[in-house]
Amino acid sequence: MKFTSNKNNMVYGVQVAQRAVSPKNPLPILSGILMKLKNNNLCLTATDLELGIECTVPVNGSSEGSVVLPAKYLSEIVRKLPDVLIEFSVEKENNVATLKYAQSKTTIHGYSADEFPLLPSLDGETTYVIKQELFKNMIKQVTFATAADENRPIFTGVLFEVEGDELRLVATDTHRLALRIGAIGSHGYSGEKTGALIPAKALNEIVRIMPPENEEVKITFSNNQVVMELDNIRLISRLIEGQFPNYKQVIPQGCKSKIRLNTREFLDAVERASLLAKDGSNVIRLAVQNHTLIINSNSPDIGTIHEELPIVLEGEETQIAFNSKYLIDVLRVIDAEEVFLELTGSLSPGIVKPVEGDNYLYLILPVRTV
Repeated sequence: MKFTSNKNNMVYGVQVAQRAVSPKNPLPILSGILMKLKNNNLCLTATDLELGIECTVPVNGSSEGSVVLPAKYLSEIVRKLPDVLIEFSVEKENNVATLKYAQSKTTIHGYSADEFPLLPSLDGETTYVIKQELFKNMIKQVTFATAADENRPIFTGVLFEVEGDELRLVATDTHRLALRIGAIGSHGYSGEKTGALIPAKALNEIVRIMPPENEEVKITFSNNQVVMELDNIRLISRLIEGQFPNYKQVIPQGCKSKIRLNTREFLDAVERASLLAKDGSNVIRLAVQNHTLIINSNSPDIGTIHEELPIVLEGEETQIAFNSKYLIDVLRVIDAEEVFLELTGSLSPGIVKPVEGDNYLYLILPVRTV
């Protein structure tokens, strides 16, 4: 294999592919990046057997071939190269790669590409198409509500549900639930409702490697895998097996208190109150009185915080306690100038949603207090 490339293309391709490398994988070959040259395209691939990423960058190829190089050293070396033309070649007999730049050169010992696992090529009957910026926004507004506990894999994923031209992303860790709705197109869609459980890790990775250009994302499913494709990037992930809970059953259909308030002011007040709510439960107390939202928290060793915010109230005065972290998480991503906080008593779930539009909903369970 032999080609020349500028530094920027090499750095970009290596850094994108490297996100699928697991440093803890016991198989040495999986600590590397597969580099495969065909014509003038260099495809860089990495996988941890759960997640795989391919990134293709343009180069000037003169001899096709492939090799697997250790991701850690390849990434550090190309990142620190001078900004000059790089000559890259591989001795097929011993899988040694040579990088020449200016008057210098570096060699890296690699592995045979024959040992690297092949990523599947999915030709599903249905390919969904969604605008990149919309998909990125939807992912950011739900993945924070997934669980981190791998012992409950269903709650570490996001439900991808399509009905007609509507996509619903749903995530829950059993303490809160986030639901985001957006428009989606498809090719070969049968009209039947589609549902799959995608690991939050895979969705967060596709957000991190999305280029700044506003493109479309193509999403294809097989029985147990999903492929998300951009112009020059392909991410493949295993789906999570299991039945996602019926989220519609837990969403209240009405409320006794509907509170309208400024998102930024609400976030700032909750963040300040959370400073003295570090007793392990992060509990803050909310009370609605005389068109004012009162937020209280206290620490026996430090002090108390009392916040008051002007609100517009429809319905009853009430009080409730929440985990402050769960409120902060949603107020940071909700992307609305004003929100509704809907409550039905101190022991019922609260709902946060934007005043304008009906494409987002966040449910949060209250905290019982003495």
